Amino acid sequence: MIEPVDRETEAQRRDRVDPEALERHVDAFDGTERISGTDDEWEAAEYVVETLREYGCEAELHEFEGYISLPEDARVDVTAPTRKTFDEAITASFGASTPPSGVSGKVVRLDDVTEETVADADLDGKIVFTTGLPTPEPIALLDDAGAAAVIYQSVNPEQLHEMIVTPVWGTPGLDDDAELPSLPVAQIGDDAGDWLLARCEAGPVEATVTTEVTTELTTLPCPVGRVDGTESDRYLVVGNHVDSWYEGITDNATAMAATLELARIAADDPPARGLVFGFWPAHSTGRYAGSAWWADREWLDLRENGVAYYHLDLNGLRGADGLWHQEMAELGDEHLDVLETAGDLPLLEGGEAGFLGDDRPARNSDQSFWGAGLSSLLSGARMEPGGEGGPVGGGWWWHTPEDTRDKVDVGVLAEETRIAITLASRLCASPSLPHDYRATAADIREQLAEIEAETGRSFDGVHEDLDALEAALEAAYERIERLDAVGSDAAAAAEDLQVTLGNELIPALYTSVRDYDQEPALPHEPLPELRRAAGVDGTRRRERFAETTLTREVTRLRHRIRNATEAAEAFVAGA
Repeated sequence: MIEPVDRETEAQRRDRVDPEALERHVDAFDGTERISGTDDEWEAAEYVVETLREYGCEAELHEFEGYISLPEDARVDVTAPTRKTFDEAITASFGASTPPSGVSGKVVRLDDVTEETVADADLDGKIVFTTGLPTPEPIALLDDAGAAAVIYQSVNPEQLHEMIVTPVWGTPGLDDDAELPSLPVAQIGDDAGDWLLARCEAGPVEATVTTEVTTELTTLPCPVGRVDGTESDRYLVVGNHVDSWYEGITDNATAMAATLELARIAADDPPARGLVFGFWPAHSTGRYAGSAWWADREWLDLRENGVAYYHLDLNGLRGADGLWHQEMAELGDEHLDVLETAGDLPLLEGGEAGFLGDDRPARNSDQSFWGAGLSSLLSGARMEPGGEGGPVGGGWWWHTPEDTRDKVDVGVLAEETRIAITLASRLCASPSLPHDYRATAADIREQLAEIEAETGRSFDGVHEDLDALEAALEAAYERIERLDAVGSDAAAAAEDLQVTLGNELIPALYTSVRDYDQEPALPHEPLPELRRAAGVDGTRRRERFAETTLTREVTRLRHRIRNATEAAEAFVAGA
């Protein structure tokens, strides 16, 4: 964690958060349904740009053609042993449309959809019935198994939650067509699911599933604002999403309001490093197509000048009682200090946090910037999942028509905005960037040791390279920690080094694809391809193929580590 922080200026910026301005912005989106491509989304985007310009930010309303999917209608008709229709049902974004007559088949109950349960069942031509939230991984398993359709029983007794089931991140590329789902998906309520479960337990059940989904290219708005730094071309990207399910006031009008307030304060008192404010479309119906499009468009500049991505989502939740957080290792200590400095709510830790996995960013929440080398952070006020907290701790109203203005606590929203202001001050006004890549090197070693323990393999060469990197980083940070101002030659050299370290180590730890591409929206662990290849246990042919992948992944990791070491050593030599 950095020591020379201007706490007084940071506190002054934090104290300038205006709850009335936040409330005014939230009210501006009240009553709008900002579904991707609609007039309401365009009007919200125009409001954002007008407000940013009024505050003195540079702002542009970009537009692009994105591939989005709008769920229209669903129905489940049980045809045997008795007839019953469930028309209070929804389908999923990127689920398949059925013919008007639907698809029919025998219903097969699966309590959980896993590789094992799917392999043990005969699902070809069957309609699978399960409980949970429709997500890409189980949909892909069922699709590959030849299922005719899937029926989900809602996890919430009172609500159906809109979901997206494609694993393809953003608008597909030429090689992504095969990964788009072709499975009809229906979701029914808890009572309907209990009725269907009782029939399945009593004997054979047959049903017809009918779904309608509109999936097409659509012209979308993408508002982006900017405040340039006074001493550096480097910048922090702060993102949220402009689109919503239904009114989506806490998902995500409140985050737009917080970002606008951050922009106002930054424009009034520009920090040494700049900020970019992204209001991404197609978060909910395009699998993060907006942030992915902008990351593609700006990749070269992001790679050279971007220092971090902070995502704001589900802010100002009524009933939120703790602070949830995720961050990459290099910003871990700093992020926690910001939360404790600027936040009044306690930190949610471990299983209590319960939102989107562990303390590392996962493949969700517009994480489109890993390949460009930007360190990532997410945090906000949440509830414990279940009951009032809903499926993910974002309120029982998450992804439903009930996400309306009355679900907002402006006091909580103001606290989250103060956290964002404080974090931006650390990243954009501190003498040196607060990224400590010694923690990243330690994270790589920890992940490697975990793989070694699980598989019985040994990666001695990688550990030796990490030894050299850690020694070089210790020498580099001894100099970086002595910096006392942004703008000097020494500070510029330190920024150059830390950006280079991010360019090398973040893709090494978090990606398995080219830096210019996107990982799929599937469960994700660090060192993903190395972990997968090291754990293969099957036929000799498959094991040999895995050895090829493993050799290449080890080489890739060692090359990245050595590049980072050379950069740190060059910095020390030139200091």
